[in-house]
Amino acid sequence: MKKEKRIFRLLGVAPIHRSVFPVLVLIFAMHWQFARADNYYGMANDYLQYGAGARSLAMGGAYVALADEASAPYWNPGALTQIDEHQFLSMYAPFFEQTSYNFLSYVHPLRRMGTLGISNVLLHSGGYDEVDDTGNVIATNKLILKNAVIISYANKVYERLSLGASLKLIHQRVMKYSGNGMGIDLGILYQPLDELNIGLALQNVIQPRVTLRYDPDVYEMNLKAGMALSAFSNRLTLTADINKLVREKAYFCAGVEFSPWEKTTSPSLKRVDLRLGCNHLQTFTCGLGLKIKF
Repeated sequence: MKKEKRIFRLLGVAPIHRSVFPVLVLIFAMHWQFARADNYYGMANDYLQYGAGARSLAMGGAYVALADEASAPYWNPGALTQIDEHQFLSMYAPFFEQTSYNFLSYVHPLRRMGTLGISNVLLHSGGYDEVDDTGNVIATNKLILKNAVIISYANKVYERLSLGASLKLIHQRVMKYSGNGMGIDLGILYQPLDELNIGLALQNVIQPRVTLRYDPDVYEMNLKAGMALSAFSNRLTLTADINKLVREKAYFCAGVEFSPWEKTTSPSLKRVDLRLGCNHLQTFTCGLGLKIKF
């Protein structure tokens, strides 16, 4: 027992919670068997499954329990309470010719009144020709877009438990047809230990319904649950998520972040982070993060 306690003391985790490690090992092992998700492309809310932020994507999208920066409204509104400073995040990803994916987010802490966030997710594709029933071109340079404005709020209900919610305002346009919808997301963040976060997000609890012409596009409900475990004074972070879209198979994703270099006394470069992950398509991801003081 003394030897076991000494090992976990070196890892920076209380011995009484040592069972967390085999649980995470089990989740990572299950990931290899169940990682690949069904193809959600073509669904009404497919663009809201792409991810947001370089850090989270480098970690395989396993972020529902870790989200501690301005992409939190996208992953889990309940995690907003981890942010104690004003933050702005921007991401641009070109997909193919005249098609791009964009994410913008701003988070504003309200001190004891909670935390507010506003985000915008946009999938834009242009350069289409509109034709009539006989195949004749009647208009050129038409566009297709899907846009979601997300207004989020979170607050702590107990010292280690936070609740959050997001209002999603949806706009879609396909050629000359357009429609709007509204939905609600809910999020929970529980921190039983300083080193352990447990996150849960229910997306589209109230489902957006967008009608372009005839039948409405309905945004499917999505459940996300995950854990994030840190060790070595936050130099190592392990994350694992499970995602379940209605009428689709559950899929797992996992990630790791390691800081090989950290020096708070440095005049400019404060920290270097290396990130690896495996996402829902069973594709490996990686990234590099630098914390720089200007």
